[in-house]
Amino acid sequence: MEQQISISESEWQVMKIVWNNSPQTLPEILDRLKGTDWSKTTIQTYLARLVKKGALSTKRQGKGYLYYPAISESECQLAESRNFLSRVYDGSLSKMVMGFVKNGNISNKELEELRSLITQQEKTDADIG
Repeated sequence: MEQQISISESEWQVMKIVWNNSPQTLPEILDRLKGTDWSKTTIQTYLARLVKKGALSTKRQGKGYLYYPAISESECQLAESRNFLSRVYDGSLSKMVMGFVKNGNISNKELEELRSLITQQEKTDADIG
């Protein structure tokens, strides 16, 4: 079942830490975010929001909690990408890609990767059809 979770830029930073090394305790998360200007309370607020949104889950450990991702990074990226496409490009992936191509924002390497993906998709579609 696909989850529709939308998280803020700051929440992404917290999620990346948990995705990269899970599970984590609050002190571990605080240590990894010490480069930010966020207070402990701010980080706890982000964690609480992410739990409420269903992006994180918790398990009691002693006096604190262990934080686990409840959704994979790729699932979250896909949900955010679809939300972005819907808001900015009326849901059209081709409009977005054409905008980047026409403005020269895609490198030759990226263009080659796109060609390869398109070729793979065409082969898959031909095998199914």
